[in-house]
Amino acid sequence: MKSSEYLVVYDISADKERTKVQKLLEGYGFGIQKSVFECLLSKRLKRELIQKLEKMNIKTGFIKLYRYDKTIKNTIIGVYDRKNPDEGNAFIV
Repeated sequence: MKSSEYLVVYDISADKERTKVQKLLEGYGFGIQKSVFECLLSKRLKRELIQKLEKMNIKTGFIKLYRYDKTIKNTIIGVYDRKNPDEGNAFIV
């Protein structure tokens, strides 16, 4: 099954809503900032994630998914000593 990489970005002001979103996203990827997650998702997992996020009925902000292409070279400026835990592979347990 082919998977694509996504950045999931959210800006939610209510602590309760923000915490629920964060906990859900931890099951689909890993956080790279407080409100940004990298997720490797198949079409099925993407649909599932979107459905779960929509069911939360967020009232105090938004969530946005960005698909990105790994063939495009990333540019990192500054100190970035964090290694990608997926190393190109995602393991769903």
